[in-house]
Amino acid sequence: MTQQSGVFDVVVDTSGYTRQQVKTAFSAFGETARNWIHLSSAAVYRETPDRLPAEDDPLGGANIWGAYGVDKSEADEFLIGRAKCPLVILRPPYLYGPNNTNDRETFVWSRVLSERPVIVPGDGAAQFQFLHVQDLAEIVAHFVDADFGKRAIYNVAEPEMMNAETWVKKVAALSGGELKVVSGEAQATGVTARKYFPFRDYTCALNVSKFVRDMNWTFRFNFDSGITDTFSSYNVDELQQFSPSSAEELRILDML
Repeated sequence: MTQQSGVFDVVVDTSGYTRQQVKTAFSAFGETARNWIHLSSAAVYRETPDRLPAEDDPLGGANIWGAYGVDKSEADEFLIGRAKCPLVILRPPYLYGPNNTNDRETFVWSRVLSERPVIVPGDGAAQFQFLHVQDLAEIVAHFVDADFGKRAIYNVAEPEMMNAETWVKKVAALSGGELKVVSGEAQATGVTARKYFPFRDYTCALNVSKFVRDMNWTFRFNFDSGITDTFSSYNVDELQQFSPSSAEELRILDML
């Protein structure tokens, strides 16, 4: 953000996880901000079992996301009700890219390179959608300079969706190692997916038609090129040491 004579041209909040955090930031900067850009999440939506959530669907967070979904939706609701300056809210699903602090892509690469199986949860019904962090950064930069009116709320993601096994296979292929897949549906009945896999066995995907229609956006990356870019940022030898197996993961594999 830049400041001129006490007025902030734009505030970009990427770390507002709760209503109180966003309220604190807005109390400090909101009254003098010309634009406010808030990074939200796909987790703000309540369950929409028959379709992908769109921007006008009810907030509150699906039960699967726990407090995170509730907190993020309350942060959105605070800004929608309070912000007098032009407001942008961006809601991505899963983010990925170089230096990801979440053990997701590295989870797969570490297991393949160290010849450990990957336990894939569920029956493949859950769909995942992704956004490369550089594409997110370029979308944020666009809204810094764009004239978008009083308010813009968008789901933002690469259009491609895939299930857990497809995601694992796409990620694993880059390592050059041999992928061994174990079915969590068969071998991990009753065990929560997050105890042995980096994602919940729950659809995290969005209706992005509004963003595509309004922005006519061209993404820098699709998933194949984006995950290739991500893999190239790591040292392969070091990847083998990433992501130690959880106790639940070891227990499931010991039962085979």
